[in-house]
Amino acid sequence: MRPSREALAGTEERSDALVRVRPGRGLAVSVRTRTGPMYEEHIASLVRDALNEYGVEGAHVEVEEAGAYDHVILARLEAALSRSVGSEEPFRSPLPPPDRPPTSRNRPRRTRLYVPGGNARLLAFADSLRPDCLLLDLEDAVAPSEKDSARFLVRRALATMGFEAPELWVRINPLNAGGADDIALVAAGHPHGICLPKAEDPSQVLALADLLSSVEGLYSVPWTLWIMPIIESPRGVLAAADIAGASERVVGLAFGAEDYTREVGAQRSWEALLWARSQLVASAKASGVQASDTVFPNVEDEEGLREEARRARELGFDGKGVIHPHQIAIVHDAFAPSAAEVAWARGVVEEAANEGRGVVAHEGQMIDRPVLERAKRILEQLPEGTDAD
Repeated sequence: MRPSREALAGTEERSDALVRVRPGRGLAVSVRTRTGPMYEEHIASLVRDALNEYGVEGAHVEVEEAGAYDHVILARLEAALSRSVGSEEPFRSPLPPPDRPPTSRNRPRRTRLYVPGGNARLLAFADSLRPDCLLLDLEDAVAPSEKDSARFLVRRALATMGFEAPELWVRINPLNAGGADDIALVAAGHPHGICLPKAEDPSQVLALADLLSSVEGLYSVPWTLWIMPIIESPRGVLAAADIAGASERVVGLAFGAEDYTREVGAQRSWEALLWARSQLVASAKASGVQASDTVFPNVEDEEGLREEARRARELGFDGKGVIHPHQIAIVHDAFAPSAAEVAWARGVVEEAANEGRGVVAHEGQMIDRPVLERAKRILEQLPEGTDAD
């Protein structure tokens, strides 16, 4: 592989690296680091090993880094090389599999925290956060000119970082606008699921499911990659039921109110969005999948977030999108079953197990199967590790 033109990737910001690749004779690597002179040789060796692994010839590589992790430097190098040779194909190789457990289809997903996939500093910070779903964003949070570089960074971060979040997702771009390229790279990092933006038709879900089947084998992903379509338009809302039932991989529908309100010309108020929210919840539950409400955009309005999350739970949502770590605890609290609800649900489940019949009595009331299922759902909402017995 021989670079054909000068190319660079990354930034000079803290926790990031700027990597420049030039065509040249032989291999030459120069490093400027803010970390200290002892780190220069480590970076140079890291880059030389990667160049040899990819069979690169005739390249001069310059690295300027500001406290970047090794996986960030490698990701920026891969992005610069792909730009220089004009193809990502040579860099879609398997990576050492990350050490993380699979997740269940119906696990609690009270929060999905969006983190820009192209921002090395925020990704480094996100590894200690514990939303139910950490969502590395390759769509709205990344400038069009940087989407290729961001997917390399997300790929390496997934494969390398020990995220505390119990479930890791990637929001790709629409399949016809870079999403297929996103999957071809990030699947190597073994995420738990893929968020499909601007879902408007079940055919989009089926196309994504086919792609995921192929990359699961290519990268030896040891679990089924889940799908969470994001409903962001009136067409998507009208087709939500078909979208929810399009594939067994779908575990939930998410609502995106920003694009929806812009397209229909509505105000972003509870009343204006009530029909769309209700339609999405009904569509999700009809297919036995979860429903996740839209983000609350005002990070400073904690009471507004708490009230909207409470209303969303009353409407039937199972969780809500968040855009700042400070929102996580508020949403978790809003969606947590109360002590009274948990006690009631345990009582119903215990009575059903003892009686072994389709209709049981609990606290003087007859409890039929739909109520039993509601009790089970309440217990399923308890965080993992909580004793539900």
